Amino acid sequence: MFKKIFIFPLIVLAVTGCDRSSGSNTGPARVSVRTARPTEQSFRQTVSTQGVVEPVEYAVISALISGQLEKLRVEESTPVKKGMVLFQSDRKNLENACRLAEEALKIAQERKNTRQADLQIARCSLEKEASDFQRNESLRKNDAVSIKTYETARLAYERARLTITQCESALSTAEAEVKLAETALEIARKKLADSRVTAPFDGVISAKFRRENEFCGAGTPVLKLERPEKKRICAMLSGLHHPKVKAGETKIEVAFAGKTLCTVPVTIRGAEIDPASRTFEIKADLPPEAVLPTGTLCDIRVILAERRSAAVPEECLRFRQDGSFAVFAVKDDKAEEIQVKPGVTDGGWTELADPELLRGREIIVSGQYFVNHGTPVSVVKR
Repeated sequence: MFKKIFIFPLIVLAVTGCDRSSGSNTGPARVSVRTARPTEQSFRQTVSTQGVVEPVEYAVISALISGQLEKLRVEESTPVKKGMVLFQSDRKNLENACRLAEEALKIAQERKNTRQADLQIARCSLEKEASDFQRNESLRKNDAVSIKTYETARLAYERARLTITQCESALSTAEAEVKLAETALEIARKKLADSRVTAPFDGVISAKFRRENEFCGAGTPVLKLERPEKKRICAMLSGLHHPKVKAGETKIEVAFAGKTLCTVPVTIRGAEIDPASRTFEIKADLPPEAVLPTGTLCDIRVILAERRSAAVPEECLRFRQDGSFAVFAVKDDKAEEIQVKPGVTDGGWTELADPELLRGREIIVSGQYFVNHGTPVSVVKR
């Protein structure tokens, strides 16, 4: 009973209200909308990834010979000049080896000098024996000397000739020993020089892999030196984008901590796609004003394509159940639905793939969610 009593007056009032409003309306209500024409905008096809800052010019400095590291007193972030000694390996042993090689060379040279003197003496002796033999040979033809005297002179001459051959051979051996000693000294000096490693260019020590007095073998990395004023960003991209990225043309935006630092062209594009990860590498040189430490992780956006096209605000488009998109224009004070093909959306604007449909038309940019095709509208502001 109570429900019927309270509901009945409400129904009556509602009916009464409807009668009053219908009597006061003179036509259908209009939806207030704002309109604008499509404008030309810049659109970019981009792909986002992350990259790491690395030096453009750097050197991993290794020990050239095995031994204990000496004078390794540089640390990370230490600035160095070209030619500055960074460290030395096994200095005392190598200096001793050089001294021994120098002594061996002196001995070899003295032996060579002795062999040269022996040869000179042998040549003088040969000259005398040759003269005696020639004289005795002439006398023997005239029977002026005995056969024994002649044979003695001939044997002395032959012995002198053999002595010359022996001395020449000994001298040749001594000369070879000198060359070997010179080579040994050169090697010892080269090892001593290699033990003293200097900076190849002006830069900053960015990494230290070994400590002073630590033993390391030849080829062991000890330090990393880089030029701090020249940096690049390095990143990996999906192999799907490989054909679109071109060195010197494709640009990337580099951002750190949410702030865009610079826009630079790709300097290096990997020639091949890694078969395991299906990615390729890109590198871009950073300008001097983009001061970032080596190893910094940055957000980058690669601009694969960029063009200017007719566009409408993104919120103008209405999605339909059949998968199509539509915008509303105004014709004869009514909303007119026009199906369009959207392209790329960037920065709140959507590209029109068929801009001719809307050329010269005013489209609804505010109030479009309250209208359908044929809805009366009132343009309040253009």
